[in-house]
Amino acid sequence: MLELRELRNFLVVVERLNISSAAIAVNLSQPALSRQIQALERKLGVDLFDRVGKRLVLTTQGADLAAQAAELIERAQDMMQHTGRTEHEHSGTLRIGASPQTITWLLSPAMALFRTSYPKVSMIVSEGHNDALIEMVEHGAVHMVIANLGISNILVGHPLFSARLLAVLPPDHPGRKKKSITMDAIANEPMMVMKRGFLTRHLFEQVALAHGVRPRILLESDSTQTLAALAQDGHGVAIVSSSARDLTAIRNAVPIVSDTCQTSAEVSALWNPNRYRPMNITNFLAVLKEVAAGHQGAG
Repeated sequence: MLELRELRNFLVVVERLNISSAAIAVNLSQPALSRQIQALERKLGVDLFDRVGKRLVLTTQGADLAAQAAELIERAQDMMQHTGRTEHEHSGTLRIGASPQTITWLLSPAMALFRTSYPKVSMIVSEGHNDALIEMVEHGAVHMVIANLGISNILVGHPLFSARLLAVLPPDHPGRKKKSITMDAIANEPMMVMKRGFLTRHLFEQVALAHGVRPRILLESDSTQTLAALAQDGHGVAIVSSSARDLTAIRNAVPIVSDTCQTSAEVSALWNPNRYRPMNITNFLAVLKEVAAGHQGAG
């Protein structure tokens, strides 16, 4: 039978991939921790690590156990921490994923507001583009992500806001004073776009394809600030999203419109119903909805 103690120690080794460092962290001697990991491998009948010289490399079976062990330990901690306690005494850990842009304007203020009511809850944030976030939450690396659902048939969630394509135009572009612009009107301009995996890039490629546009891409970046700066210096058109609200003043940003395809997409708080979710995830979702609604109202 597996014990929580040995699973916790296994996770410390996974985190450090070094027996010596992990042994110090769990207050064991290096030989004792090595024997414990070897005994765990014998119990399960699989290799959890490959030994490459002095380095440890997690095997596929080890990665699977790490995800299950983390979930099991969270369940046990949740039971112990919440037994006999009121909602406002909740503790534990929430692991949330979001894009850099969404972290700035939505997740960070939501965390600050949440902390005022639940100061004992620890927050761990994972950053990534939309595709990476979906993979994180499907495999249990995080409890919840803020992302576009896409084609995933595993996840469920709650809509938070709509992300709309914007073209940041160079200062001398004739469309800079218009209320909207079409893909055809910017088709011949050099373009600065988000890297593949970001929702903005997905939307842009769909619209370009629908209009038969083969864009000349000057730069692919994961920074909306970089893209907008290049556009404002006259190097071409930057394709960004309305969700990039960390840019306090995007000059010459014009919504992209199309009569043949969508130029916006829904962004939601998403979770995997087949994975463990801490009790406080519902409380945090309520705060996310409040902050998102406040930004929409302000807009």
